[in-house]
Amino acid sequence: MDGVESLNNILIIGMTNRKDMLDEAILRPGRMEIHLEIGLPDLFGRNQIFEIHTRTMRANGKLGADINIEELAKRTKNYTGAEIESVCKSATSYALYAENSSLGPAASSASLPSGDGEESKTSQIDSTGKKGTFKGRQVFFTDFERALIEIPPAFGMDSGSLENRVRGGIYNYGPAFDDLYEKCKGFVAEVKHSTNTQLLSMLLEGERGTGKTALAAKLALESEFPFVKMITPEDFVGVSITHKISKIVKVFQDAYKSNLSLIILDEIERLLEFTNFGRQFSNQILQTLQVLVKANPPHTDRKLLIIGTTSMKYVL
Repeated sequence: MDGVESLNNILIIGMTNRKDMLDEAILRPGRMEIHLEIGLPDLFGRNQIFEIHTRTMRANGKLGADINIEELAKRTKNYTGAEIESVCKSATSYALYAENSSLGPAASSASLPSGDGEESKTSQIDSTGKKGTFKGRQVFFTDFERALIEIPPAFGMDSGSLENRVRGGIYNYGPAFDDLYEKCKGFVAEVKHSTNTQLLSMLLEGERGTGKTALAAKLALESEFPFVKMITPEDFVGVSITHKISKIVKVFQDAYKSNLSLIILDEIERLLEFTNFGRQFSNQILQTLQVLVKANPPHTDRKLLIIGTTSMKYVL
């Protein structure tokens, strides 16, 4: 790639999922000098991707009448094109083999176009024991719903973990809670709608068991931000400091890829490995968090909200 002058009209295109791991030498001018980021598809893009991967099913009359492509696009926030394709294939599989499909368990398989246009050549044995091809089965919305449960997006909100934090619900104990809750929602709205606020961080502090993590999780779920991650000490049991730092940095780097991101730093004193005995803590993790919490997202169209929780504010 460097210094070759005898070859003309040569275009080199490289692709990577981890640009941060590439040596800077290959990214400098004269080599891979033009960098284009392909982000997650928006609502319109997801709609088009579903249209592409269900086109053959629709043409062959295998797409159920209850299928709403617009609704599927709305429910697949943070899905990549490959993940949407997998959802279509998984829904087809459920329609083919699920025992509770509309045609019942009598047919063990069917001939039905897959998401990529190929048609399954499998045959089935009906209740009479005769072997043949069964073409009456369709893919319905319930098949897509099961596929969405089976294939969650790798990027974005870990809704299961957040919902687990508020499983018992939130108890409104009076005006003080109302005031706190409204202020927090105001900060979320500021990041979401303000054109001037690119980075905002806030700290929820109080005694153990007062619901700081639950409140942070509730705010995250209600925010509807495309990217939401919780960094919690439970994720790093038995992990070295170096690996812990790399995972924290990875979360922030992923957050910078989304237009709206929210990161929860749960129990900061435990993330820092603070102990009252000798007042010991990890200075490496402290320095990492100090840099990350203060750094604006690299692109002006990206916004980041950071919510920290602690029960030991006096040691921070």
